[in-house]
Amino acid sequence: MLGRLLLASAWVAVAYPEFCKPDAENAFKVRISIKRALGDNAYTWDANEEYLFKAMVAFAMRRYFSQETTQISNVLLCNVTDRVSFWFVVTDSSTNATTTIPRSDVEAAIRKNKNRINSAFLLNDDALQFLEISSTLAPPVEGSVPTWLIVFGVVLCIITVGIAYLIISGIHQRKRRNKAPEEIEGLEDKCEATVTMENGIPCDSLDLKAGRINGVYAAADDERFTPL
Repeated sequence: MLGRLLLASAWVAVAYPEFCKPDAENAFKVRISIKRALGDNAYTWDANEEYLFKAMVAFAMRRYFSQETTQISNVLLCNVTDRVSFWFVVTDSSTNATTTIPRSDVEAAIRKNKNRINSAFLLNDDALQFLEISSTLAPPVEGSVPTWLIVFGVVLCIITVGIAYLIISGIHQRKRRNKAPEEIEGLEDKCEATVTMENGIPCDSLDLKAGRINGVYAAADDERFTPL
């Protein structure tokens, strides 16, 4: 048993450089700018930060595959520089770390969980760069009210306003129609009450309803106005 463990350790020591090296198959380069992003609050990149990075990548892979097979030990880092940059690969736990997970799967997992990885290091896409993975935005926050309910409320308000407008306009038109006959009757009464003057003689307007006789003709029979 001890011999098998030693043999496995020796094989991993030999295979590790082959898996994780610049431009290796399924390897990704990472560049981190802590000082530029945090200024005086910048922290030092050390072994603890490397452990956290491995843990976050393992977390992303487990969420992507919906399995609990990827471990921190499956994430390998190499060529770490002081500035800080490094390369990493993710080995396949189902093959006892004899192969690496295809870059398409690693890229998809990183893109899906990039906002969680950024939050763990208090950085953003500009400060924590996966050079061969395009920058991603955090998934939009879903509102507490469904979109369809908002649309339904707006449509319902428009319909309500339209119905109210039709009701009010109908009332105004009905009042206007009822008021028109009263105005006509008032105008006729006014015409009946109008007295005209002709040759200095007051003339009553002819009242067709009452059948009154025009005073002009009645005055013509008056002897006071008979010519000599």
